[in-house]
Amino acid sequence: MKKILLAALLSGFSCLAHAVHYDVMLGTSQGAVAGSQITVDFYGDFDLAGKLPIDSASGHKLFPGYFDDLEGGPRATDDPGFQAFAGTFKYGEEVHFRALGQLNYWSPESQSWGVAGNNANITLYGGIPVDAWLNYMLNPGNATYAAQYQYYANGTVFGGNGVSGPVTALIDGAGSNGSFHSHLDWKVSDAAAAGVYMLTLQVWSPTLENGVQKYLDSDPFHVVFKTAGISQAQFDQAFDQRIAVAVPEPESYALLLLGLAVVGLSARRRKALI
Repeated sequence: MKKILLAALLSGFSCLAHAVHYDVMLGTSQGAVAGSQITVDFYGDFDLAGKLPIDSASGHKLFPGYFDDLEGGPRATDDPGFQAFAGTFKYGEEVHFRALGQLNYWSPESQSWGVAGNNANITLYGGIPVDAWLNYMLNPGNATYAAQYQYYANGTVFGGNGVSGPVTALIDGAGSNGSFHSHLDWKVSDAAAAGVYMLTLQVWSPTLENGVQKYLDSDPFHVVFKTAGISQAQFDQAFDQRIAVAVPEPESYALLLLGLAVVGLSARRRKALI
C-alpha cells in the first residue's frame, strides 16, 4: 500500500514539474515618471523549448495557469500572480486589472479553439474598494452598502458573452520601496467542461499627476488555464496552437532575400531568352 501511495505522489510531482508557471511581472517603460507605460513580462519558470509564448492571433503574451494545482484544488487557483520589483512604482501607487473581451475554450474532443459555452465562466476576485468595504463594515444592515460590497466581493466574471461584474478592480498598491507581489484568486465554474480556457486582461493605474493619469495602460495579455480532467500533453497542445511562429533570425532574412534575388535574376534571364 505504501508503495502505491509513493508511486502516486511521485507521479503527481512529475506532472507538476513538467508544468510551466510564471507570474505577470509589471514594469514601467521609462521608470516611475509621468507618461511611462506599464509593461507586462514573464517572471518564473520559463521553459517552452525556445518558443515565445505570444498569441498568433492577437500578438499578446500568454501566461499559463492551472486550476488543478495542489493549492487551489480542481476548481480554484491563485496563479498566475502579479509582481513588481523595487523602484517600479512610487509608494502607495495602485495597480488595477481591466477585463477585456470574451472567454475562449479549447475542446479536448475537437482539439480546437472557440468561444466558451454558456455554462462556463472564470471569476477573478480583485480587491474591494476601501469606501465600499468601510461603508459595509460600519453599516452592515444598509442594503445599498451591502449591494455595493457584494458587487465587488462576487468578483469579475469572464464568459463566452463577455465580462460581468466589476470590469476593473484592485491588484495591489506599491510598498515603501515601490514593489509588490500579489496573488489574486481565480475560480472556474462547476459546470465548465474540462479543457483549456483563455481570457484577456490589461493593467492600468488610477494614479494621477497634475490631474492627469500618470501611467499609460499596459498592452493586453492572455491567461490560459488548464482544468482538471485533461492531461498536461493536451494542455501543451492547446497552448502550442496559440503560439506564433518564431521570428526568423537576421541570417534567415539574408538567405531569404538572396533566394528572392536569384529567383528574380533567373526570371529575367528566361524573359530575355524568349
